[in-house]
Amino acid sequence: MSKKKNTLKDLDEFLKQQAASIVEPVKLSEQVAGKETPTKKELQWDSLSFEDITNHLKTLSQHRGKSYREELYDFVIHSLESLDQSLPEDKMFINTALYLKSGDRWKDVIRKYWKRKE
Repeated sequence: MSKKKNTLKDLDEFLKQQAASIVEPVKLSEQVAGKETPTKKELQWDSLSFEDITNHLKTLSQHRGKSYREELYDFVIHSLESLDQSLPEDKMFINTALYLKSGDRWKDVIRKYWKRKE
């Protein structure tokens, strides 16, 4: 009698072997000692250029469609809010984003925004 093969078990073993050869796991002793290597995102962030950001924004606009503009205005507002020092130009840019986002109600929206920030 022939033994029936367990293809799922074979596949599982194969995938484990492939994963071990592709990604080297961080040793537990290194994690405890605080010697973790930087993640891929951290390494990319150091070398991120203006062109990269522009390309990502273009891709995002294609995926988001009509909602992209409003999200872009929110991005502008939140990124300027996160700066350590606020310049008059930053406030003008926030006002512009609020104006573009709010339509006919822009005066009330801008007033409420700055009252909330005080």
